[in-house]
Amino acid sequence: MKRITTILMLSSLITPPSYAKNTKDAGVLFLVGGGLKTCTSIAKNNCNNNALKEMSALKTIKTIKTGNRYKIDPKSIHLVKENWQSDSGEATKNNVVKLLKRATFQNEQDAVSLKSLKTRLKKYDRKQIIRQLSDREYYTLLDCLEQKVINNKTGERLKEYVDLANSKNVFSTQIYHEFVTHAKKISNNESPNVIVLTASARDPFEAADFYQTAFNQAGANANWLPLDATLNALMQQTGSRDEVCKNIPKVRAEIQGSVNRELIYPDLTAKQLEACLLPASINNAISQADGIFINGGDQSLTVKAFKNADGSDSKALQIIKEKLKNNQLIIGGTSAGTAVMSGGEFNKNKTVMITNGQSNTAIIRGSKGDILPTEGCQKSETCPKDILNNDLTFNSTGGLGLFHWGIMDTHFSERGRQGRLAKLLLDTKASFAFGVDEATALIVKNSADNSPLMEVIGQGGVFIIENKQLTKAQPKDKSKTSIHYMTYGDIATISEQKLLINIAKWKKPAQESIKIPDNITSIFTGDKFKTLTEVLCRSNSQRYNASDSWNNHKIHVNVEKSSNAKSGYGAIKVGETVKGYCSFKNYNFSFAMN
Repeated sequence: MKRITTILMLSSLITPPSYAKNTKDAGVLFLVGGGLKTCTSIAKNNCNNNALKEMSALKTIKTIKTGNRYKIDPKSIHLVKENWQSDSGEATKNNVVKLLKRATFQNEQDAVSLKSLKTRLKKYDRKQIIRQLSDREYYTLLDCLEQKVINNKTGERLKEYVDLANSKNVFSTQIYHEFVTHAKKISNNESPNVIVLTASARDPFEAADFYQTAFNQAGANANWLPLDATLNALMQQTGSRDEVCKNIPKVRAEIQGSVNRELIYPDLTAKQLEACLLPASINNAISQADGIFINGGDQSLTVKAFKNADGSDSKALQIIKEKLKNNQLIIGGTSAGTAVMSGGEFNKNKTVMITNGQSNTAIIRGSKGDILPTEGCQKSETCPKDILNNDLTFNSTGGLGLFHWGIMDTHFSERGRQGRLAKLLLDTKASFAFGVDEATALIVKNSADNSPLMEVIGQGGVFIIENKQLTKAQPKDKSKTSIHYMTYGDIATISEQKLLINIAKWKKPAQESIKIPDNITSIFTGDKFKTLTEVLCRSNSQRYNASDSWNNHKIHVNVEKSSNAKSGYGAIKVGETVKGYCSFKNYNFSFAMN
């Protein structure tokens, strides 16, 4: 494998092109697979030495936020009592309060990091109370113990330090800049208006500073918009705005499971209150935006931020769709912010939105519509009947409906999600499904048209599954699908329900003699599926067989090149990073169970 890498780097090494400089694109979607590794004071592992030196100086004078801080004292214990959910049970609350009293800090010491808090709770948690909490209960506990992080001299809230230029992962940095480049072209302005939304998060305020700063550093005039599920619910209520908006903390706790935010983020919660009092400000901001970017987290929360109680589009979503239609907007997201784009209808079939699941569980148990297990529900024995924490679930009405050609999935190769996406494709009779890798973007131009143009940039690729069961010559194997893998520089179009993929010309056929191991197990663990399929892509081998399992069930997996399969391998240079890519199209992928 080393020899082929060297040859292709020397013959095909290029600098990646800058996309779409001169003409407008009809509604651009910018779909990132998550895993953007950006240098910040909270994620220092993503920083190079220049950034670390700068942060070290700022940390010394305590002007940047380096993480959340927590304290166990009478005040925080009182907050736990006040905010504990009534449906969690009095006994659980009492046990938690007793634990906190045993673990109370002495001598009014400074607040501690999350790691130190966990260590202290574990020391006093003889009955393992914390392990028995549901995720919602656990996060309520953390919210109540969290302390505000301020500059002791000025009293101002400290913010996370971001250094986009000194991030080690050049592909993550490139993605921010490429988004802003498209926004510039739409606006004809060197500083386009970009709105960042954190509506996918349980705590919608935690990442607001980060995204606003990152996009500002990428060249935008970026602003955080406080639209989330809580605000959208209150915007729909009638009556006195003063009376309605008094309920923000209560509604936030009910919908998003987030409490005590007014203490931690007083400026951001005040901004959300202002928007609640004047709902038109949200729609006005969206009307004036050249770009909108949505964070990761929970796509079901994002849907609630843009849909009315009856399931219809909110005014904000209507404006977004109109701007896309008129070539006035680029909208994108990362992780959940990408998954939520699915929806609408394609090839006379509704496009669903994936909400949960793991590959091995999905293949054995199938997909389940319109029911969503809460995180950690098996641990706390709160899962809905006949639902497991890792079950494959979906929303049958889709998400925002901006990407209707297929189901979107994220963190794809890194988490071995090929099985779950293939199963959902087959169960829902979708034509296509798209899985985007981390630090990778699928850029969809002409999204308001019926003939989208798709390009890939970034660290990984986009895995496309095509449903062979919908073709005239249906395969005997009902689990068989056709798979494709687009990487940097590849282009695809969909026209008249047909997918056409052009592998970049700088990628050449690779036919290295590489023996693929037999008896490959746990194929859906981590990036094993991607790694093995890339070996198949670069070699003259024709197939590989693998397996996985769930409980006592075994899953047999087969990947093979079809008669019209094509592959291409080459390398490019992004910044100072050289990266090799192998793209392929028309491989067969099937699975069986026993």
